[in-house]
Formats: sequence, C-alpha cells, structure tokens
Amino acid sequence: MDELDWYYDNAAESPPEGEAAVERACVERIYCLAWSRFTDADWENLGGIYQTLPGWQADSPDVARWFSTAEDGDAHLWASVEPSGLQVCGVLPAGTWREWDTRFRQAVADARLPRFS
Repeated sequence: MDELDWYYDNAAESPPEGEAAVERACVERIYCLAWSRFTDADWENLGGIYQTLPGWQADSPDVARWFSTAEDGDAHLWASVEPSGLQVCGVLPAGTWREWDTRFRQAVADARLPRFS
C-alpha cells in the first residue's frame, strides 16, 4: 500500500454552487482506517493528530471539526467515524484543503495507524 494512497472520494472536489472567484473544494472523503485493528493507543494518536491539523476546533460539542463549528460557515470541515472509515466532509479553499489532507495522511502514515486499501 502506498503510504499516502488509502482513501476514496464519494463526490468530486467541486466548488459550491454559486461560487465564483475563489477556488473552493467541496469535500466528501473516506480515509480507509481499519477500526477493528485500532488499539487504545491508536485512538489516542488519532485524537492527537486531529489537534495538530490547521483549524482545529477544540470546543466542538459533537464531532471533530476544523475551521468552524458551524456547517454553514465559509470554511468548515468535520470528521465522523463510520464503518467504511473516517468520513471527512466540508468546504474549504482548495489550497487549504490540499494542505490539510496532505498533513493528515502524512501524520496517519507516520503514526502507523491501521489502514486498508
């Protein structure tokens, strides 16, 4: 497995409707994390990775969030543990999304969290 290639997109990264000048990405990505093989230490590592990513919202009351706790904000990203893997959705400037995604995948690979392809 390529260290950085263990995800798939449920939707094409496209700008929100009516978006014009600024390149924006609508994100709906699944990172193929193998929950059944996660240890307590892996869960702790994942939580630590969340906190190191740009835009971390420590005060989110429900799910992991970055950039805003509101889903109708100009820039927002959230993550949810699903049977298929870690679902990450939101809308961000395209460059910010690419940076967040690259940093997340590298951190997960560095931590050797269980993944599948």
